[in-house]
Amino acid sequence: MLDSAIEMNTLKTLLYMGVMHGFFTFYLPYQLASRDMQLIDTGVLRSIALPFWAIGALIIIQSSADLIRRGQGTPAHLDPPRELVINGWYRYVRNPIYLAALLIQLGFTLWFGSGIVIVYFLLFAIAYNILIYFIEEPMLRNTFGADYEAYCRAVPRWIPRMSRSKD
Repeated sequence: MLDSAIEMNTLKTLLYMGVMHGFFTFYLPYQLASRDMQLIDTGVLRSIALPFWAIGALIIIQSSADLIRRGQGTPAHLDPPRELVINGWYRYVRNPIYLAALLIQLGFTLWFGSGIVIVYFLLFAIAYNILIYFIEEPMLRNTFGADYEAYCRAVPRWIPRMSRSKD
């Protein structure tokens, strides 16, 4: 039973992440940037885009896998994890998938130097904050209660804390 649930959650996650992050994190910024004039010559900084893309994609994949395996759910709001996930990248930051998506978009900004992608990045950062503060965090507080509150006190929302204090 557990294997079929993991398989189903994996399929749902691939569909959801493929549509949402495939479109909004990869496809749309690329399309916008490739059609826009270069606003900023990023020079040698352009090469930093490649690790941003690779690290961002890796974090999205690993964090999604943790939500499937440990959380017994998906990253989708309509089918959220049933268990609080505090391992993997979630040990360092509460929103690793969104942070990774912003890293990828920052990579597009560095690669193309596009003004439209800079605006897109800023709008996404604002949208993610609104989504997290008004929708996700209240949902998680209602679902996981005191465990989530303790997690919020221990792990920052956006800026990763790379070392954990000893509990």
